[in-house]
Amino acid sequence: MRIAVVDDDPIELVLLRELSTSFDASLEFDGHTTVQAFIEARPERYDLVFLDRRIPPHDEYRDTLPLLASAGYRGRVVLMTAHDSGVMNGDYRFELVGPVNKLELLEPSRLKSLIHCA
Repeated sequence: MRIAVVDDDPIELVLLRELSTSFDASLEFDGHTTVQAFIEARPERYDLVFLDRRIPPHDEYRDTLPLLASAGYRGRVVLMTAHDSGVMNGDYRFELVGPVNKLELLEPSRLKSLIHCA
């Protein structure tokens, strides 16, 4: 499974990659510090995206989710946040999960359930 972490703080990629090795060493992680970098990396290559709420210059999911949709992403998106501000619903061709508090992701069992949820 190929996973993208879209977060302006690169430590999130390091944490998620490291924690996931305790339950699945075959996962492949790539980090992108901007939404544009993720889009340029060909979103269709990814099965799952961990998306931060605030990625400069964007402040909310309502700014970034339409960008993922217009780029043709069709996998699953786990919405990460330190502060749940809610999510604007939209007609996306991908599955939204969350928002999930970033502290929850530090628990390997919770991380595993988000990665391998059906």
